[in-house]
Amino acid sequence: MTGDKLVYAGTVEALFLRALENRLTPACRQRLADAGLDLEQKLSPTYTLDQWKQFLRIAADHVYAGMPAEAAYYSLGERFIDGYFSTLFGRALLGMARLMGPRRTLTQARLCFRTSANCSEVRIVERGPTEVEVWLTDIGADLPTFVAGVLARTAELTGGQRVVALPEGFDGQSATYHVRWSEQTDTAVEAALVPPPSVGGRAPESQPPA
Repeated sequence: MTGDKLVYAGTVEALFLRALENRLTPACRQRLADAGLDLEQKLSPTYTLDQWKQFLRIAADHVYAGMPAEAAYYSLGERFIDGYFSTLFGRALLGMARLMGPRRTLTQARLCFRTSANCSEVRIVERGPTEVEVWLTDIGADLPTFVAGVLARTAELTGGQRVVALPEGFDGQSATYHVRWSEQTDTAVEAALVPPPSVGGRAPESQPPA
């Protein structure tokens, strides 16, 4: 119906068919199906915003069981962006975004929000070379940390270091986010390109991450 708040199929695909596909238990899939998301069937072109919020609640309860709700929603936001950038369109977009860097990517984030749902008006203000303020009329989730995870992960994937995304002023629908990051220095870039010194005439064996 005209005027309904809707979330598009691509948004649901990014999170539930790509990012979380291997982490959804049969019980979780059944709860999603009961809520209107049958992952064994072709996705609907749109879902209502209320349905989408319910899908997120179910995912938070099952995938991040035992985690505080704020942290669970933040992780869902991060995973959503991973899934979004794994689509054919998303991979092409990520290539351009990495060339633009975090600041230019985040200042154009309104395009991504518009392709995700029909209900979010976005205003973005640059606060400095490594800081932006993002305001959304409807964050599309019960908790503002979902979008905080979306914004932080976007900044990380486009070159931001030590990213912080803080929500404030959440009124149950809209919220403001302050996102800041550090840029990778030329020294760090050069160090990453220099091969490790050899030991005894041969390169040292790689070590597993801690």
